[in-house]
Amino acid sequence: MTPPAPFDVVALGETMLSLIALEGPLETSPTFRLTHGGAESNACVALSRLGLRTAWVSRLGLDAAGDRVADALRGEGIDLTWVRRDPERPTGLMFRDLQGAVRYTRSGSAASCITADDLDDVPVEDATAVFVTGITALIGDGPGRAAARLLERAGGLRVVDLNVRPGLWGSDRAPRLLRPLLERCDVVFGTEAELRAVLGDTGSAGGAELAREARGLGPGEVVLPRAAAGAAALGPDDAWYEHAGRPREDVDPVGAGDAFDAGYLHERLRGGPIPDALARGASLGAGVATAVGDTGDGRP
Repeated sequence: MTPPAPFDVVALGETMLSLIALEGPLETSPTFRLTHGGAESNACVALSRLGLRTAWVSRLGLDAAGDRVADALRGEGIDLTWVRRDPERPTGLMFRDLQGAVRYTRSGSAASCITADDLDDVPVEDATAVFVTGITALIGDGPGRAAARLLERAGGLRVVDLNVRPGLWGSDRAPRLLRPLLERCDVVFGTEAELRAVLGDTGSAGGAELAREARGLGPGEVVLPRAAAGAAALGPDDAWYEHAGRPREDVDPVGAGDAFDAGYLHERLRGGPIPDALARGASLGAGVATAVGDTGDGRP
């Protein structure tokens, strides 16, 4: 029997069941959309839709919310072989509206108890690329160690999105918890604010200066998403690239950054140059931002 081909991308992180208010604030909206959201799985969805073979490693509760998440991701063609179902801890929940309000029920979730042991049987070394975000390192000590282990074991491209988020278990220790990921990756995504949060005192340094400081810690390629304003990147050859954004009317920008990551990564994995990768990422990000849901699969 011919063994399966190696995965193009193996990702690690938490995904929650997501309830989105479609008409006004979360407190008063009469209609909602039920979907799912998680930075790494959002990227996997986009990469799978682009034709790549992806695997997502995580934990879900042995509950209805976990069933919904698993069914949705499996339906996108993502391999869930290494997703553990926890009978004691619940799947995380996210409640948000289209005006920016968001509330989480994720403390003590199944994914907050991920450990490096969850990677034991995962063919990490054979994957063309691995992907993890700072959120994983900020939701618990175990997930943070697992994220570092994923990067340490990787035989292919090691990709990190800093994704600094307030209000998580480790948010007040972001520099200490995220630097190990920065030091172990080949490509890092981060806004100027996120780079400053991890690097510490950077004075008045702008995008290119921040990118060079970040590259000094490990990654050869530093990418700065700028939402509707476009994106920029510092290449391994020290060249600085900028891609201008296009006017757009965002409906739901949540998840657009994950789609940007996927578009950029897809182009680079197929040998495309950085300018093409920036354009591809911006295009996918815009597509998600102008539709409802973390993966851009619906409209109000």
